[in-house]
Amino acid sequence: MRVFARGIAFDGKHGVYEEERRDGRHFEVDLEVELRDEMAADSDALAQTLDYRRLAEIVVEVARGPSRHLVEKLAGEIVRLTLERHPQVEEATVEVRKIAPDVVGSPRWVGVRLSRRRER
Repeated sequence: MRVFARGIAFDGKHGVYEEERRDGRHFEVDLEVELRDEMAADSDALAQTLDYRRLAEIVVEVARGPSRHLVEKLAGEIVRLTLERHPQVEEATVEVRKIAPDVVGSPRWVGVRLSRRRER
C-alpha cells in the first residue's frame, strides 16, 4: 500500500544564491511512502497505516529547519526522517520543487526526486 501527501507548500530560505537565502522562495513537496503491509485496507483503523499528516509534518519540519543550499539536501533530509521515524515504511519517495526559479527560460518549477528503500 502507498500513502502520500502531494503539494505540501512552504516558503523557505533555501538556495545556492544569497538572494534566495535572504528573500526566500516558494517550494512544493510531494512525499509518497510504501508501507510494509495493507492491514488498514481491511481494518479501517488509522493505527494500521501511516497518517498522512505525519508525512506533512516531516516536510514542514525540514522546511523550517536550517537553510540548505541544495534542494537535493532537503529531499535527503525528508526521506531520512521518514524512514527513521516510521518503521512500517519500506520505501520513501520525495519530490521537492522550487517554484518560479530565477532561471533562463522561466520554468514554472525545477526540482529533484529521490527514492530510498529501507535496508534490512
